[in-house]
Amino acid sequence: MNVWDSLRYLFAPQTDEPTSRLFERSLLAPASVPRKETLSVRTGEDWPDLTEQIKNVLAPWRNASIQQALGVPAIFRAVSLIANTVGQLAVEVWRDGVQLADADVPQLVKRPDPYKTPRDFYRDTAFNMATRGEAWWWTAKRDADGKAISLVNVPPWEVVVEAGDNRLKPRITWLGVEMPNLDMRQLTFLPDMNSLRGIGPLQACGAAISVSVEAQEWAANFFSGGGYPSLVIKVAGALGEGEDGVEEADRLRAQFMEKDHNTPRIIDDAIEDVQEFNTNLQGAQMLDARQHNNGDAARMFGVPGVLMEYATAGSSLTYQNISEVFTLFVKTCLQPNYLEPIEQAMSDLLARTMKAEFNVAGFQRADPKTRWETYNLAVPVIGQEEAASWAREAEGFTPGDAEFAPIPFSPPQAVPDRLPIARTAEPVRCDGRRIMGGVLRPCGKLLAEAGPFIGMCPRCRKVFTAA
Repeated sequence: MNVWDSLRYLFAPQTDEPTSRLFERSLLAPASVPRKETLSVRTGEDWPDLTEQIKNVLAPWRNASIQQALGVPAIFRAVSLIANTVGQLAVEVWRDGVQLADADVPQLVKRPDPYKTPRDFYRDTAFNMATRGEAWWWTAKRDADGKAISLVNVPPWEVVVEAGDNRLKPRITWLGVEMPNLDMRQLTFLPDMNSLRGIGPLQACGAAISVSVEAQEWAANFFSGGGYPSLVIKVAGALGEGEDGVEEADRLRAQFMEKDHNTPRIIDDAIEDVQEFNTNLQGAQMLDARQHNNGDAARMFGVPGVLMEYATAGSSLTYQNISEVFTLFVKTCLQPNYLEPIEQAMSDLLARTMKAEFNVAGFQRADPKTRWETYNLAVPVIGQEEAASWAREAEGFTPGDAEFAPIPFSPPQAVPDRLPIARTAEPVRCDGRRIMGGVLRPCGKLLAEAGPFIGMCPRCRKVFTAA
């Protein structure tokens, strides 16, 4: 697309698209384009202004979309590992430093979304943060005390954030419906330049992602559409058009190729030279560059290289330290970038004395021999009974472990009946008339909170076919 095509696209009339297209549009939108405060419903992703659009067209490298970035195995590996790992972790609740039993854990923590399992809810939150740099929670229901009892993961590409007059309370709209700030929770990987939206590795590392995508596409297109010849035949003369209209070069190539493969060929003085080209498969598929992309993806997302099937020169991993890999993964990637934001956002929705935490003990456990040696070393310090109780709890022998707790259903009062974006129609009131005190007055009966309404007004008996 050249500059004039971009200008023609920008000033073309905007047409509405169905909501089902928003996710597809958001995947195809450039991942590394810095997002503005607003977001176009037509494209599903906030589009750059005119200056930024021209800059992207004239850029020496191409901005890759989120879908193209996820097509790189290293990036897909990092994103899926982060999202699915967060989804499999159980959440514990602590009150005043004491862990609550499973029966006392709030239902909001056990099953935030009534329509999804906790695994899907936390996985989608981490996925949105890893791919788009932010996640949004909508408080769907509250109890009598105003506490949240159910949450819904809102797709970030459907949310618009505008600064407005009050910088502390920006205007948040979801598919054109303005939402109360108290009901919308934003979790960000890092803030953007306006501190209104979030940015993640795919938005910040545009050049590195472009290299990975271009190398991937080059390797895929080399054998299908590459012009690299396998054989060059040099004729001792000039080739022209034959008597039947067929080029002499085409006829010579057809005669050469119609013979059986892997058999000797005999040429005369008309053929000066036959040169064979041996394709360098490693260079053709850019294996070195793509292997280096694995290291870039590991650095972008903070994932240990061994989990990305990538190892730097001189590094080694043996059976003695392989158990520490996931500990490093939790401490350098999951905990600061994903777990802590989710924990604090969830804790903010609970009572003031409660705190939600992910149970990551399974990832940070040492090998069995080391663990039992640690328990024995603790006996002189805390006593045999305390050490035995600690060992039983740490090894999962004590009932009530969060990892083995069942997933309950949400209570009926926590299940939302409809989304706020479905409540866009105005209330319908009867426009008929009735007699009150001998005077003909407007009816004004509330027929429906959201139209349309079909039926009879119970007050003035007026019939509505569609109101």
